[in-house]
Amino acid sequence: MKMRFILAGLVVFTLLAGCSTSPIEREPTVLAPLDSFYSLKKNWQVETEMMPNRDSEGLFFAEDDTYLYTATATGFLVALKKEDTSRWKDQVAWQVKFASEVVSGPAKYGHQLVLGTAKGLLISLSAANAQIKWQTQLSSEVMSYPVIGQQRIFTRTVDGKLYAVDFNTGEVVWIVEHEMPKLSLRGSPAVLYSEEVLYVAWESGTIQALSASSGTLLWETKIATPKGRTDLERIVDIQASLVMKEGRLIALGYHGKLVALNPLSGKPFFEKPLSGYRDFVVDSDRIYVVDDTDVLYAFDLFSGAILWSQTALKDRQVADLMFYQDELLVSDGWGYLHWINRVQGTETARVKYSNEYGDGNQILRLKVDGKQLTLLDDEGTITQYKVEPSNLTLFKEAHPASSGTGFFDFIF
Repeated sequence: MKMRFILAGLVVFTLLAGCSTSPIEREPTVLAPLDSFYSLKKNWQVETEMMPNRDSEGLFFAEDDTYLYTATATGFLVALKKEDTSRWKDQVAWQVKFASEVVSGPAKYGHQLVLGTAKGLLISLSAANAQIKWQTQLSSEVMSYPVIGQQRIFTRTVDGKLYAVDFNTGEVVWIVEHEMPKLSLRGSPAVLYSEEVLYVAWESGTIQALSASSGTLLWETKIATPKGRTDLERIVDIQASLVMKEGRLIALGYHGKLVALNPLSGKPFFEKPLSGYRDFVVDSDRIYVVDDTDVLYAFDLFSGAILWSQTALKDRQVADLMFYQDELLVSDGWGYLHWINRVQGTETARVKYSNEYGDGNQILRLKVDGKQLTLLDDEGTITQYKVEPSNLTLFKEAHPASSGTGFFDFIF
């Protein structure tokens, strides 16, 4: 994943290089040979338009029992049938294109979809036919994924404003402003709504708890403090989504810390020095994190003790972590999907995602539904796969006494 920075309103493209001031690209770790447990069987595929990577952070899949909804940064909003129809024109239930780039959403609540645009519009429309119910002009790009609670939509704009908008009418109920730093990563993570409280991660490295009813500040805690001589060295941010689990609010700061906070007071249960910006996942007793050099970690949820670390994907531009059944699943910048054992941190399976020409396209969004995977890549191609046992796995199951290892090439 390439890092994008915002500086004084201008977008500066650069590659992350740890704490270095020079935007150089590090050599990726060479993947070791692996007997993969899984393979992918394509269910269906739909092509939209080329996806600008810089504006994909706020875009996600939404769904109901019948349809999958997705938007592209080029302005398309599409409803796709989940079941394979064999033909592209039948797979697409409807599609619309907006005059402005879509940079967040779609989020589905009831029978409506909500999304945000690069021109500052927050739009609510019917999930059945894309008919617009209302649209509200906000102050700047709506890059934060819309979240609903108390019949209000909570979202952020890139100029440091947090909005509460009436879900039914689009009327702005309240606004909270936060001073933005001169330099930050491009993107605005979604707020976390829990029990009538909003938890907000700001680009200043600060986490705030606010009343969802009024926007009143309840507490704030800083988990990243600027250090160094140059602007790049001093950049701090929180781009990873906040997670609430077992009475703990988990957060990860860029040039900051991994922390577990008391959601009532903001006081830390534990703090660990760690810098990261990708979304992490938490189960009943562990936190799984990828740092800014693409090293994976597992921490104890209650003590913060490190349980394992995995360097096999170091500098491979690892994307957001997610769960696949009892394993972790992650993609890298070369189009590979990697399954990781949660207990040991070892890689159990690897599949290279490719378009019809065999290239390893960068995967921008990945959705897991049982054994179904839905991928959106940087060419705007949406593909649904079924995860199946690999041929090697099937062979071993049929011939349990066999022990051959075969021949593998090292790959990038």
